[in-house]
This record gives sequence, structure tokens and C-alpha cells, in this order.
Amino acid sequence: MGSILRVETIKLQWIMVWILIILDAIINSLMGVLELNDLKQFFSPSWLTLYTYSAQFHSMFFYPLYCGIIASLLCAYEHRDGGWKILLSSPYPRQQIYYAKYILLILILGLDQLIFIVGYFVSGNIAGAPGEIPWSVVLSTGLGGWLGIFPLAALQLMLSIKIRNFGASLGMSICCVVPNIVITGFHSSIGAWFPFTIPYYIMMPQTATYAPRVEPYSLGLIVIFTFLAYLYGGRKMFVNRDWL
Repeated sequence: MGSILRVETIKLQWIMVWILIILDAIINSLMGVLELNDLKQFFSPSWLTLYTYSAQFHSMFFYPLYCGIIASLLCAYEHRDGGWKILLSSPYPRQQIYYAKYILLILILGLDQLIFIVGYFVSGNIAGAPGEIPWSVVLSTGLGGWLGIFPLAALQLMLSIKIRNFGASLGMSICCVVPNIVITGFHSSIGAWFPFTIPYYIMMPQTATYAPRVEPYSLGLIVIFTFLAYLYGGRKMFVNRDWL
């Protein structure tokens, strides 16, 4: 597995990945600082308020969208000039190839989550956010948001393997992210079945005035069930597909 991961790492367009990750951190940090200043008459400025503003945009739009983009980048090399046939002619089992791509995808999404949190700390210090840093909230929701992206990552990898055109894959991801504006207004026991919403349900602090309605136990069960279903479905499709 380690050798396959190294091959996948070499093939990936890391310049594009780093651009996306850095833009995510910068844009959401700036938007959080702007919201902190613009809404200070309604909500008292604090580190927790800044995190709420930053996490709102990140978890609702950027994070699920980047999941689809990075999944497409992981398959872009194989979609050109019969790359799948060349890859599958290697001695590695098909399921190991599939799992290697998935593991690399979730590791990159974990890196994106880490850089987002670093951006939050940097922007908070620059803006002079008052109060104490809510370490427990930031760390728990940051880790939870990463775990909550697992089902979507499995689904997006499966779709990226099927869809050859990067533009079509990007357009589909954008079209699926936009409904988050409405669907996240539902209770998590309903909205979380749409995997693009899960990071938002997990990352938004429940102390926020406009926080989504979340039932932790049902949300956890939905995450586990959909993750296993999408991962198994994607692996089965990849292994049994006739690539000739």
C-alpha cells in the first residue's frame, strides 16, 4: 500500500492542491474578520464568534467543494491517454489502488482542515479578537468536520472515477454545494443524508444563534452508515468495472 500511495502522491498536481488549500484559509479567515467587525453591534466580538463566522463559509461551501475538486485531480492523470489501463496493468490489486486514492484524498482534506484552523488563529491575532480561544470547540469541531467529510470523499471519488471530464465533475460539485443553503436549515437527522451538509452540521458551534439543529447520535450513525455504503459501493464498482 505504501508504494501505491507514493505513486499517487507523485502523480498529483500539488501546485493546484496547495493553491486551493491556501485560498480556503485566506478567504474564510478574511470573511470571518469582516463579519466580526460588521456585526459587532449584534454579536459581541470574540474568538468563538470569529470561529463561527469562518467555519460557516468553510464548512458549507469550500470544504465540500474542495472534496470534489481534489477527488477529480486524483483521477485526472488516469483519464488521459488510457491511464486507467496502464495503472490497472500493474501488479497491484485493484482494491489497493482504490483505497490508496481514497486515503490520499482524506489526508489532503485533513491538511486543508489543519491549514484552515491555522488561518483562523492567525486572523484572530491580527484582528485582535477579544477573550480566550475556545480550544475545545475548535479542536473537536475541526476533527469532527474532517471525519464528517469521509462519506462525501468516498462518494466523490466514485463519481470522479466515472466522470472523465474535469469541467463536468466541477460543475456537478458546484451544483451540489449550492443547495446546502436550504438543506442545512433542516434537522440533521434529515439534512445529513445529503453528504455535502455533514461538515456544516458538525463544525458549526451549537452556541451560535443560527446554528443548525443537530442530534449527535443520529448524525453519527448517518455518517458511519453513509461512509460504509459509499466506500463499499465505490470499491465494488472499481474492482468489477470492465476497463477495456
